[in-house]
Amino acid sequence: MNIKSAPFTLWVLAFLLTAGLSTLIPPMMSPDESSHINRAYLISQGTLLLQPLPQDALINSIQNSPVTANVATSQRRGGRVGGMIDAGLVEFTDNHLALLIQTDKRLTSTDQERLARITWTDKASFIAFPGTGYYFPAIYTPQAVGLAIGQALHFGVAQSYHLARAATLLICFSLLGWASTLWRPNSFVMAVLLLPMSLFQLMSPTIDGLSTSLAVLAIALFLWSADLKHKHLVRHSWGLAVCIVLIVTCRTHLLPLLLLPFFIAWKRHSRRDFYLGCFVAAIATAWILFALQTTSDVRVIRQQTSAELLLQYATSPMAFLRVVLASLADAKLFTFYEQSFIGILGWLDAPLPAYFYPILWSGLALCATLSLSASTWRADWQTRLLLTTTSIASVVLMFLALLVTWTPHPATVVQGVQGRYLVVPAILLGCSLSGFSAPDGPRRRRFVWVTVAGFMLFCLTALIMTLLRRYH
Repeated sequence: MNIKSAPFTLWVLAFLLTAGLSTLIPPMMSPDESSHINRAYLISQGTLLLQPLPQDALINSIQNSPVTANVATSQRRGGRVGGMIDAGLVEFTDNHLALLIQTDKRLTSTDQERLARITWTDKASFIAFPGTGYYFPAIYTPQAVGLAIGQALHFGVAQSYHLARAATLLICFSLLGWASTLWRPNSFVMAVLLLPMSLFQLMSPTIDGLSTSLAVLAIALFLWSADLKHKHLVRHSWGLAVCIVLIVTCRTHLLPLLLLPFFIAWKRHSRRDFYLGCFVAAIATAWILFALQTTSDVRVIRQQTSAELLLQYATSPMAFLRVVLASLADAKLFTFYEQSFIGILGWLDAPLPAYFYPILWSGLALCATLSLSASTWRADWQTRLLLTTTSIASVVLMFLALLVTWTPHPATVVQGVQGRYLVVPAILLGCSLSGFSAPDGPRRRRFVWVTVAGFMLFCLTALIMTLLRRYH
């Protein structure tokens, strides 16, 4: 095999192996996957935004049971909460979500054959999935294209779904592959991407794998441009801008990434990056304000709006700090953060075998130690400082966002925080350990690859064992 073709061949092989592994995950088993698929279906039909609840409609069945009563009683009917979803997709979704209700239920070969025969219909019903209304439609492009191609080729719902899953996985690998041509990630970054939770979300047709892959590419483009030894290319500036727009309009806690183009503009004395940074910030701000104003999230009913709570905590930052510290001090919550970062699969109903958590945390600590490098400190300390600051700010913003949107008021702890939301901040922090280049040297590099390979083996073992135990 030609040495130059080896990386591409390895990426193709990794994609095929991951696609094969994804067959162990039944449809709709990722958190809120059904809502994401519904949103992608709407986009595949040309409906880019959620729709208001029909004034004359009586909703008898609404996906995601916590929404049902609130939608039925909500007076905010002008807000966008869902859309008209094909009856075939609703049937396909409901049959798989039964696995959540009946935890001992397994899909037999007869069940799978029956579900494979479900077809698209001309009938539709209104389904509420308000949580997806905050996300910019472009992030659903792979899933929507997969569903649209499936319908155009007269595939059944199941085949169209798997086409959407494959398209999403292919785009994720393409983004990660592009990033690898610009930057060699250190062992800690690779370890975070190999965690059971990261792999599980990568193989699911939601937006988690896409947003993480986009973030990795954005970091790679940023580190390339920030290193003055590299040529500053127009396509890298535009690539960074596009990545950031797609990320921050679906993951608002990653808004600190808006700083990256301005840093490049300062370091490179580049007007292009400054203008692109302003353009990206304007688009992100406009979309977030629009989404907040037009989306009615009836899953949490409160007297105060998110904007009112945001103003309240802005004028009283100590109150916000007390709630965050109380959340971190809560032993049960902190254990949940730790475990859900490593991996609690499914809809948080499939934990790994307990002994894997300390093993994988120890592996992460070893990989972090191996990632430490001071060889480029003089050249990249400012870049490292920015990455660290961006990581910390993203975590703070995550707590704030969930406090003002998802937590009933008055709050004693922040509700809704999951470890998977910390993946990108962890990658940002991991990049700051090594800066422009991962620790080098033949002996150290061999030890790093052996360590990462061993870590990957533990992660894959934990992932496969958990999937087989929960779904098969």
